[in-house]
Amino acid sequence: MLRNTPPKNNNSWFARIMAIVVACILWVYVMNEQNPITTRSFTVPLTALNLQENMMVKDLPDSVNVKVSGTRSQIASLRNSDVTAYIDFTDAPKGRSTYNVMASTRSGEITEISPSLLQLETDVMATKNAKIEARIVGVPHSGVTVSKMEMTPNTVTIRGAGERIDAVEKVIVMVDISNHDKDFETEATAVAVDRSGREMYDIKVTPAKVRTAVTIVRQLGTNEFPIKANLSGKLPGGFTLTDTKITPSSVKLTADPKVLGQITEIETAPIILDNISDSVELKMPLQIPDQVMAETHSVLVEIKVKKVEPNNDRKTQ
Repeated sequence: MLRNTPPKNNNSWFARIMAIVVACILWVYVMNEQNPITTRSFTVPLTALNLQENMMVKDLPDSVNVKVSGTRSQIASLRNSDVTAYIDFTDAPKGRSTYNVMASTRSGEITEISPSLLQLETDVMATKNAKIEARIVGVPHSGVTVSKMEMTPNTVTIRGAGERIDAVEKVIVMVDISNHDKDFETEATAVAVDRSGREMYDIKVTPAKVRTAVTIVRQLGTNEFPIKANLSGKLPGGFTLTDTKITPSSVKLTADPKVLGQITEIETAPIILDNISDSVELKMPLQIPDQVMAETHSVLVEIKVKKVEPNNDRKTQ
């Protein structure tokens, strides 16, 4: 006798599949509620990778800011040492170029690097010996003059980019004579200067401090001046400059009062716009006039650009 075979219950399979889908949705919801996505900023050292032993990089920033996104548990476990930032100088040419700042993290995802582009200059490293001369700064008591200065040692070693080393005329020590009316001894900082008397802050002097016995003084003046971004070149087609911000916006200079009287503002080194197609932050050196000492020698320039949409309007025939 034939038995009737009951039809397959398709509804039961559908119910099982829907239960699995709902379970997955609930799991994702619970995970997002309990362990949501978050972002954290890290200030990390900037490292030069694959730089030739006889090469150096001018004005390389000490650190950059890196933003990392991930689940709350991932971000909470991260330390500064887990995030790295670097520039790859493999086959880098001698001279000024624009470099991408790269970053990596032990967990999570890199979402932003600031600055992400840097205009840097590479050169061959060189070393030589140089004699020291003294330069007076500060305000002494009225009527004080200097008859002699004796420095120990009187010769130092200078190290830096080959082209810059060739431009060094001498090394000076800046001796502060403020509030002195008698002979005194002090430890002064040694600084390299070029043939025009301009301070070469990128040249390393060893030893950096020199013991100086002072007997003559001449007063110099100090004033603060605004800083201007020296923009050079032209943005790529389709982009326009919307804003330029300089930090700090002014610099304190020390020099002869007559020299300071001829200064109205200080410009940065030329900022080449030709290859800039996105908003960037650049650390730029300042162009300090001859025979002038500066409180700072570089600033952060924020350049904001935007893409200009083409005009698609058609003239009415």
